[in-house]
Amino acid sequence: MPGADDGGCSPTPLREVLAEARTAGFLGPGALEPQIRHAQGFAAAARRLAAEGPRTPRVVDLGSGGGLPGLVVAETWPEVGMVLLDASRRRAAFLRRAVDRLGLSSRVTVLGERAEVCGRQEGFRGAFDGVLARSFGRPAVVAECAAPLLKVGGWLIVSEPPSSDGGTRGEGGARWPAEALQLLGLEPSELVHQAFQYRVLRQVASCSDRFPRRNGVPAKKPLF
Repeated sequence: MPGADDGGCSPTPLREVLAEARTAGFLGPGALEPQIRHAQGFAAAARRLAAEGPRTPRVVDLGSGGGLPGLVVAETWPEVGMVLLDASRRRAAFLRRAVDRLGLSSRVTVLGERAEVCGRQEGFRGAFDGVLARSFGRPAVVAECAAPLLKVGGWLIVSEPPSSDGGTRGEGGARWPAEALQLLGLEPSELVHQAFQYRVLRQVASCSDRFPRRNGVPAKKPLF
């Protein structure tokens, strides 16, 4: 249950689920409330971007782990269809129980699979309006795993580290080099400044069939 380090907030089913995720080691050890606010920032940015597209957008949360930001986004955005993607069977099993407990199973699916595999599968490749990435990996890994999942015109929202200015060289800066991202059909877009920072990237062209590469290769041999 959330305690004093969570700002004294009354427990809700979502906070109880997230507290259990933290106890299980699926979330960081810090207070829950800042982590929830961080997830709410994802939700706000995603809803704004989705206003340009279909009424019932389809969004995937890469490396959903203990449910952040995916569960928060799904609970606060009733129109969205979510896929919570995590390669760990243990985390995926936890997420399935959480989705059922929160009454989200009609529009939230949990998939225990690697992003590289999903990016090559029919029904997932080029099927999503948006991708969220909270702490999935370094920028090159996030980009290569997200781009194959996105429709042309889709968007990727990535958490930026607190110490980062999001880069100052061009639209994406050093962390999101535009030339390298062109290989994936991605283009760096705005840097969202709220209580936290989020980088937005746009899928401006179809991702090349070369990507994603085999399991683990995006991390071992990053494109940038």
